[in-house]
Amino acid sequence: MAANPAITISRSLGCGGTEVGLAVARGLGWSFCNRRILRLAAETLGHTGAGLAAQEERHCGFLEQMLNILSFGSPEACYTPILELPMYSRDLYAVERTVMLRLVAQGPSVFVGRGGFVALGGRPATLHVSLGADPEFRIRRLLERGRAADPEAARAAIEASDRERAAFIRDISGLDWRGPGNFDLVLDVSREGLEGCAGLIVAEARRRLLDGTPFRPA
Repeated sequence: MAANPAITISRSLGCGGTEVGLAVARGLGWSFCNRRILRLAAETLGHTGAGLAAQEERHCGFLEQMLNILSFGSPEACYTPILELPMYSRDLYAVERTVMLRLVAQGPSVFVGRGGFVALGGRPATLHVSLGADPEFRIRRLLERGRAADPEAARAAIEASDRERAAFIRDISGLDWRGPGNFDLVLDVSREGLEGCAGLIVAEARRRLLDGTPFRPA
């Protein structure tokens, strides 16, 4: 039996990775597995989803939760201090990798973040995408979404998040997080726009994995 197709999207803070991933999943009619991974990993480990949110991609998860709390926006999930969940990020990654493999075995899936390009690396019928953007675009998005009080705070959070994401990927795989050789498609959101990136990803997925059917925005 042929493997179900999958897309992994690696993104930087402020690039709109979740929005692009959702548009891709809707355009293809595939499952968007972002929060499902966290919930299923939590069930496996006997923890709450809010507790595991602080451990995802260990340091960068911590930084983004803190950014939410310290800004005037509402946090996506309640922050739980890392010490309340004594688990190494490698342990959590191993569980989430198992969950991702289980989900894609159930049907075509889109994964955002969570080291997906590592977890599903070498898997057939899988498209690995990297989303980036110029610093000013990322700063502007954080400010518009109420996730930073001023440009200086946004810039500092972006720089810290990039360092910690790179450290996480290096720790679990030894790979350079932004190495272009890790990906089939590398896109600049500040140039292509969110909808444009979604369209390019869907078109590439159809070309490589499906039948070439054009992208129709959801």
